[in-house]
Amino acid sequence: MKRKWLAAFTVLLLVVMMSFTVSSSAAPSTYVHGVFSTSPLYVKDGVTGNWLTATSGNAIASWTENPLSSGDQGFFNAIVYVGSVKYEFRLVSLSATTTDQIDGTFDIYVNNTLTATVNGTVYGLSQPVGNYFKFYDSAYNWHVSAYITSRLDY
Repeated sequence: MKRKWLAAFTVLLLVVMMSFTVSSSAAPSTYVHGVFSTSPLYVKDGVTGNWLTATSGNAIASWTENPLSSGDQGFFNAIVYVGSVKYEFRLVSLSATTTDQIDGTFDIYVNNTLTATVNGTVYGLSQPVGNYFKFYDSAYNWHVSAYITSRLDY
């Protein structure tokens, strides 16, 4: 009698464990992401080559990591001040996205004047709040980085 109860309990336990495994694997994963910053770190000015400490600014990145029927989607904009000098990094053409990065062509403005158009990557986007993300152009002349102050993934 004791063996029957033990066998029945074991089967019941296996069924319950399998139902959790099946239900958790059937849950959809997130593939739309948004990362926001109100705390920029550094800018590298590609004209002067100087590394500069940001004094204020904001940044936003939004992207899909799985191609939609219409293709990947992405947006990136960072406006960072170093004293009175304004740097703006804008994604103007998207090449590709992953869970962690956005690749594309970026326009870079200094004091509202278009200064460069470069290919580059924003990466570190999968990090949790409190960590930072970075942008580098493909020649490592331009850079902007910022702490992630909030994020939304769905």
